[in-house]
Amino acid sequence: MRVAFSLADAGPAESSVISIGNFDGLHLGHQAILQTVATRGAALGVRTAAVTFSPHPVHFLAPDKAPKLISTLEQKIRLIEGMGIDLLLVAKFDEAFSHLPPEEFIRQYIQEGLHARSICVGSNFNFGHRQSGTVETLKHTGQFEVIQVPSIVIRGIRVSSSAVRNSISAGRISKACRLLGRWFEIEGAIIPGAGRGRSLTVPTLNMKPDNELIPGIGVYATRVSIDGGPFVDSITNVGVRPTFGEHSLTVETYVLEGPVASDAASARLQFMRRLRDEKEFASPDALRRQIGADIENCRRFFRLLRSFHHAGRHSN
Repeated sequence: MRVAFSLADAGPAESSVISIGNFDGLHLGHQAILQTVATRGAALGVRTAAVTFSPHPVHFLAPDKAPKLISTLEQKIRLIEGMGIDLLLVAKFDEAFSHLPPEEFIRQYIQEGLHARSICVGSNFNFGHRQSGTVETLKHTGQFEVIQVPSIVIRGIRVSSSAVRNSISAGRISKACRLLGRWFEIEGAIIPGAGRGRSLTVPTLNMKPDNELIPGIGVYATRVSIDGGPFVDSITNVGVRPTFGEHSLTVETYVLEGPVASDAASARLQFMRRLRDEKEFASPDALRRQIGADIENCRRFFRLLRSFHHAGRHSN
């Protein structure tokens, strides 16, 4: 996938099937839109493209009201590439861009910039200055096909970035994963911890997340990839370590499958299931006993998960 940060870098002029959006989290609704782009592009025999924005428009226009983003830009690029899109245009959202009238946005980006033959968007799509452009604005142009992709509804909930954010913030990680259609993932550098784990409880990896949004305080079944290696089973505490009288939020992960190199530098962490709330214990010994129970609970979860996947493979 070609990644461009301006129309000038978008490659040679050629017809495209495109979509436009923030695509934060690339949840099931976004995936349905990009799958439609890929299908229509294949049918027409033309390039597929997606347009997104950096920074997020609300971060620029009203930073005090801006939501915490589900994905970093790097994660978003990786996820969109996984959808089989040929070109991702990351448009810089600045003062000039925010004042583009819908008609000028259509001319510059959709027609002259990407030569769209078809555009695939959700039914609630808005664009242009003060979000005044709508799907009807696109249709009124009459110069390209407009495909409205229906919303995805999971267990009575319309899939949206807001619904995903709310679920993650509240620690309802299983619900968030259903809306995303995959495990929720954060990534970042591994940093030194307080050193208590090796002497008082269990040794852990301490992460400084690049992501703005992390799950609510609690203990989770997770999988971790260290320095680009394979994902392995783990258990993660997101919290403030109240047993030790601390207040700063930490993300601490214990790897269930063997030791970790002391010079590990970075990690990708997938959250899969919430195990319990974080709570204060009377002593480090009491905390250690609870951690032992948590680890066994986590191992049981992974055994059940593998049993389920094994049964699913043999039923096909």
